[in-house]
Amino acid sequence: MPAPRRPLIALPSAHYMAFAPLDCWFRVLIRGGTFISPRYWARLAWCLFTSALGTAVTLPERVLLWPVLALLRRRPIDHAPGIVFVLGYYRSGTTHLHYLLSCDPRFNTPRWYQVLAPAGFVLSWQVLRWVMTPFVSSKRPQDDVAIGPEWPAEDDFAVNNWTGACTMPGRMLLPRAWERFADFNDVQAAPERDRRLFSDTLTAFVRKLALVSRGRALLLKTPAHTARVGELVQLFGRRARFIHLSRDAGAVLRSNIAMHARFAPYFLQDHPGDDVIRKRIIAEYDATERALLRDAAALPPGTLARMRYQDLVADPLDQVRRVYAELGLTLSPEAESRMAAYLRSVSDYRAAGQKGDPRESGSRGTDAPQGTRCDDTPPQLGWMREAFGHDKPAAHRAEVPPATAAARIGGELAGAAAACIAAVLCAALWLALAAATRDRSDIVIWPVGIVVGIAALRAAGAGNWRLGALAALLVLFTYLGIAFPATYLSCNDYWKRDGYPWTDVWDSTRDGVFATNNIFWAVLGIGTAYRFASRKHVKPPGM
Repeated sequence: MPAPRRPLIALPSAHYMAFAPLDCWFRVLIRGGTFISPRYWARLAWCLFTSALGTAVTLPERVLLWPVLALLRRRPIDHAPGIVFVLGYYRSGTTHLHYLLSCDPRFNTPRWYQVLAPAGFVLSWQVLRWVMTPFVSSKRPQDDVAIGPEWPAEDDFAVNNWTGACTMPGRMLLPRAWERFADFNDVQAAPERDRRLFSDTLTAFVRKLALVSRGRALLLKTPAHTARVGELVQLFGRRARFIHLSRDAGAVLRSNIAMHARFAPYFLQDHPGDDVIRKRIIAEYDATERALLRDAAALPPGTLARMRYQDLVADPLDQVRRVYAELGLTLSPEAESRMAAYLRSVSDYRAAGQKGDPRESGSRGTDAPQGTRCDDTPPQLGWMREAFGHDKPAAHRAEVPPATAAARIGGELAGAAAACIAAVLCAALWLALAAATRDRSDIVIWPVGIVVGIAALRAAGAGNWRLGALAALLVLFTYLGIAFPATYLSCNDYWKRDGYPWTDVWDSTRDGVFATNNIFWAVLGIGTAYRFASRKHVKPPGM
């Protein structure tokens, strides 16, 4: 597959560093040390604009907690409930396993609003949550897996968005500066300065996460941790447990190449080409899994459990039971019930790039036989087949019964009714506010969008594009319908005049509706309503 064509001007795009503080951006750009072409300046400017917003929102927490985190920096972390790490190279199915395990109420796992603004999520998370919703995609760009502000996320994003001490900038931002960030993969072999920066950032984030975990164990997932097991043991000691997920190396390689192509709208540099990406992935993949085997040899029994992706797809609940038993954990009936519900919700999942591709063996949403070996595994990765047991048949497939069609239709109708009721109530409250304050308060359209969208989603049990479109239209009609009477109620002069000054009211209404600032609030409210009501899940896994 050829590299994407270079655009004359790279338009702004939502970015994973959108809410990283400005000092983190400067650190990453300086380390990258490469020229940003003018065609990417618009994209960079948008990123720095949202970053300035994130900097302002999180600054109070950074100032307050910096002395505390600095004091605790050199102290070991002993989180009594324990920490479980999901390991496995990129595109090995670790997100699916992460989502599944996060259904267990024993675990607290990082959420997107926490990792995108790691320096300030404790005190300012409510503000960030509402600010992020219109801008964060409901699907990951590389595979269309569901995400959102409260969905489980990788802790490596937190490390990146705090200090840039990870490989992500070379993978997702500055692809021509890959080597400058490569040392953060196997940090034990990195220069001491880089190793210390990574360790201090990760432990600071874990301390904050433990603070809000309410006594629960922590569940962390980052593919790069696969090469960091030795470092993680030093940081978290005997409390750390590991689950390693492996997949056919040919499928992993092919999926990674496709993933990098889909990252192109987020790059600040030209895509280096698939041949370059292929060589990078082969070298890093090989080194990562070899580092795992090196560190695993020193782990005590009951610390590391292994799983194959084809077995996870075939019989996920049985695989989770086995892994829990190996790690000395107990799978409660509540956790198993939640996991089964999550599996039903993703039973029709089709990943981008996998739809109809018979080579993606063992992928959720494909018809390829489980355990089938892809025939394009490069020689450098061939050793993984035997090392991780991919030369053996997959587990027997066990189906999870899907939800009935009647339940889905009933839920959608309930969501539509709830959205209509919420819109009517919001309109009434808005009119009362206009009469009480003598102000039309067009900014109210944003919280109206939040209320209508959430009402539709919670009543339906699961959103879709139809419900999202209905919620968006309701917010638009609410705004247009309320504008005229709210304008009349908000102006004292109209009450004093004889007769009915409808022409003046109409002119004022029209001018207000088409004012630039009010158009901004209207778009934000309509977009927020659609975002909430179109989400597939009422609650992310584990919440």
